[in-house]
Amino acid sequence: MQQSSVIKTTALSYHYAKDVQTLFDIDLNVEKGSIYGFLGPNGSGKTTTLSLLLGLLNKQQGDIEIFGQHLHSNRVDILKRIGSLIEAPSLYGHLTAKENLEVYRPLYGAPKERITEVLK
Repeated sequence: MQQSSVIKTTALSYHYAKDVQTLFDIDLNVEKGSIYGFLGPNGSGKTTTLSLLLGLLNKQQGDIEIFGQHLHSNRVDILKRIGSLIEAPSLYGHLTAKENLEVYRPLYGAPKERITEVLK
């Protein structure tokens, strides 16, 4: 059974300032069912890469595909299928995962059944 890419970048590059290249020519291919982690020192581009993959930063060079769709033209549809926490999560440490979701669920207008679904 052939796996398909859920995340694919081609020649992805990004810089914050003219002389500060954060990412250079990143080719990434994450297959369905894979687990990836980003390791590196501060300033190595981990958060920048994730922010680009979520469309929180506008890409400057290269291509980004998520679920086989170009991020730029399908961002809203793609993000409906993704959950993310970048940097420190804003959760209540004394509550369980389910209790935190119960607190935030009404803010997003999600049905109660969605909590059980996302915790599976």
